[in-house]
Amino acid sequence: MNAPRQLPDETDVVVVGAGHNGLAATAILAKRGLRVVCVEKNNYVGGMAGTREILSGCRNDVGASLLFPLAKGLEEELEFRKYGVEFIDLPIMASNLNSKESPAAVFYASPVRMALYVLRHFGLGAMIGFARLMAFCSYPASLMDRFTPRSMPRTLDELLAAAPDDKHREKIRLAFEGSAMDLVDRFLPDRKRHRTLRALVAFAAVQSTYKGPYTPGSALCLVYTFAQNSNGGLMRRVKGGMGTMSEALCRSIADHGGTVELKAPVRRVLLENGRAVGVELRDGRVIRARAVLSNLDKPATLFGLVGREHLDAATIARVESIEQRGAFMHLLFKLKRLPTYGPPFEHLNADPRTRFNNTLVPDPELQQQSFEACRRGEVPQHPPIGMQIPTVMDPGLAPEGFHLATTYGFFFPCEAPKEERGRLRDEMAELIIDRLSEYLPDLRDCIVERAVFSSDHFATMQGATNGDFTHGLIHPEQMIGGRLLVPHSAHATPIPGLYLCGASCHPGPGVTFLPGYGAAYEVADALAQEPAAGTALRGAA
Repeated sequence: MNAPRQLPDETDVVVVGAGHNGLAATAILAKRGLRVVCVEKNNYVGGMAGTREILSGCRNDVGASLLFPLAKGLEEELEFRKYGVEFIDLPIMASNLNSKESPAAVFYASPVRMALYVLRHFGLGAMIGFARLMAFCSYPASLMDRFTPRSMPRTLDELLAAAPDDKHREKIRLAFEGSAMDLVDRFLPDRKRHRTLRALVAFAAVQSTYKGPYTPGSALCLVYTFAQNSNGGLMRRVKGGMGTMSEALCRSIADHGGTVELKAPVRRVLLENGRAVGVELRDGRVIRARAVLSNLDKPATLFGLVGREHLDAATIARVESIEQRGAFMHLLFKLKRLPTYGPPFEHLNADPRTRFNNTLVPDPELQQQSFEACRRGEVPQHPPIGMQIPTVMDPGLAPEGFHLATTYGFFFPCEAPKEERGRLRDEMAELIIDRLSEYLPDLRDCIVERAVFSSDHFATMQGATNGDFTHGLIHPEQMIGGRLLVPHSAHATPIPGLYLCGASCHPGPGVTFLPGYGAAYEVADALAQEPAAGTALRGAA
């Protein structure tokens, strides 16, 4: 067995976790000339935006699989193209199915083609209603600063106080306190003509929450999803899988003198006089540092690596109050051929790209029923499902002649007794395949290999509390200023010298690289104002 590689005894910054945000922070700090070491417990990088072989001969995305537009300048600063990242444009971004009685909602990249499709299949009212919905969301979404680098979020009370008038205050209240269906019923009221669109919008509001579309507070996730990036652009695939972006960052880090160490789990954050001064790895190696960045979520960092005994009562209560649940299933399929749509959607087979990104979204009422079943510890009978077949656009992800699919089913009963969750996982996996087979009738025959994961696996593999990929669900009290632990700092913790750099920070989840980017700049600025010996860093008191 090979001995662990020699790591430096001292460095400027140590980063815990080589997820995409941890690597972004490491890359920026290394480019600024700081000595930085990133340690990762797994044998691959990218975390929940990683890519590795799970099914034989395939490059499987571990979690995230689509890249939304990056903030202006970020792609260039992180030098993705320089280090080999290639992006794939998506002429057809998604095919959304609700029922055999309602037309598919095919989303085209071309605005003209998209508008004509909606007009033809859903009518002028749907076109106008969707435009009005986006217009409504634009103001509260702008206040969330989802795509603004290094933004400092305000609290809901501060946003309300700063609103220019009562009309804008009402928009904020509805966005933060209303349900998704409050907005759906306002802008897409025709339950028959708008059926697929109503279901799709409802689904957009529940993927990163523990709520149904009728549950108060679910409107916020809808606004978050519909937030517009001032940099423009549409969602894309990354050639070779999402993990190629993290692999590219590793090459950048190496070129700038930084270190990424795999299979190096951290036992604890080292503290001296209440200040973080480095980490101890499980194999006994110690790395001292002027600052420690954690790409883990708040409970995993503060309870797991620091310890409650080092925290004040207010911090403990604050972290304990965070809602983190992973009510999802993740299924991977290796397919011997591309499955085909059955009646009445055979016409979609004419263009294979319609099978790149498929969603099966039941009516909002059934989505709410599925959420309620999940809360009771039962497998939902109508789970919303998203399935991508990325080999339609990137054949090299699977052996020649094969395809691969990555599938998510929602409202897995994640709070059922642990001893029952294995049975529930297998039961829900079969239900998901059955539901997909109603529209892709040859799917089962196409499957030659599969892997099934619940959120429990994400908790084990990625260290995410309760398997929650959001590091704190998109609930009103947990977003914007509610994501901060220390006033006037987006990344500091109550432990001086210890910072957070993952999705638990503002602006939250999604492959934006902004939490890691912001943490790197905040820490670099703080280190520049402190002597190398390291007194308490600015903003981390």
